[in-house]
Amino acid sequence: MIMRILVVGDFLKTSGMTRYIFNVIGRIHASDFQVDALSISGKDECKGQVKKMGWGFYCVQAANNNLLRHLVQSFIFFKKHAKDYDVIHFNESALWNFLPIIFAHLFGAKRIILNSHNTYFATEGSKKLYVVLEIMHRIGKWLVAHVVAQNIAVSEEAARWMFTRKTINRHEYKIIVNGIELEKFAYNKEQRFKIREKLKINEDTFLFGNVGIFNARKNQLRLLEIFNELVKRNLDVKLVLVGDGPIKEAIVAKISELRLADKVVMTGLINNTNEYYQAMDGVIMPSLNEGLSTVLLEAQTSGLQFILSEGLPLGNHIDLLVHEVPLSESNRVWADVVEHNMNREKREVFGSIMQKKGFDVELSAKELYQTYLEER
Repeated sequence: MIMRILVVGDFLKTSGMTRYIFNVIGRIHASDFQVDALSISGKDECKGQVKKMGWGFYCVQAANNNLLRHLVQSFIFFKKHAKDYDVIHFNESALWNFLPIIFAHLFGAKRIILNSHNTYFATEGSKKLYVVLEIMHRIGKWLVAHVVAQNIAVSEEAARWMFTRKTINRHEYKIIVNGIELEKFAYNKEQRFKIREKLKINEDTFLFGNVGIFNARKNQLRLLEIFNELVKRNLDVKLVLVGDGPIKEAIVAKISELRLADKVVMTGLINNTNEYYQAMDGVIMPSLNEGLSTVLLEAQTSGLQFILSEGLPLGNHIDLLVHEVPLSESNRVWADVVEHNMNREKREVFGSIMQKKGFDVELSAKELYQTYLEER
């Protein structure tokens, strides 16, 4: 008997949530397993990849663009399809938009799984908006707790953000981490040479990187100010920015303002991020907030020094590689920490260390598949 799974997520190319879905769920190859995807971002930019994996694809309007239309389309979708699936797997950043989960329950969903990916509101807006979102998030946590069969989070921090205090106190949730392809991201000298040659970067140059969507939350404008402090010290450094997004023009303008054009490389969206990690020596990530960052896991697997904002979820991290700095500290202090950690450890060993820490994507996929099978 075929098990039908509906995976609900944003399905955006720059989304860590989408990477989790493709990396983990995409590795479940059971013969009794059929997946459909529901994009709640209003976009179909990942439709081709979804179809290539043999999954069905649906899409509804994004809540932050037109909430009424989003709710109407969600209502219609779940009224028509909720009973078609053995499991409906909601991947969420927050629960202010809880009604689609309630719709799925009301229209006969057999089993609902809630997966927490973040520790913050991904929606950007005013302080008044955040007050409203916080109130709705708390209401959503309480309501959804009564209809969800299984709670999953990528980290303990993400669990505390998404689930009720009662759920946390009773340990009624699972942690299934952002598993990654360890072999793909383990240090590779040949790839390092290839990318450095492509970027025309000498081996003696210390190359920093930042990977992710260009937006206010990722704080790349602050990153450029920190990097500029390093340049002022006459250090042999360069920076590669991997990604794209809404503040790209502001980033380009900032690079020009700081006269860093010969020091910063922008790659745009690429499919071989793993090869660029090999060319790097460190990552600087002054993000305002994060879930358990996939970039953090991938970079550690590659043996990179990682300097990030204090208070972000770290998971079971490698102390030798990961260094926290408060966002309240000056650019000079950030640069001090970065400069102090400009060293290249024996990078070959860290892939096996991450495997021992449980970050193998195959293990995550197996754990999730077993969760789908429960109460079948």
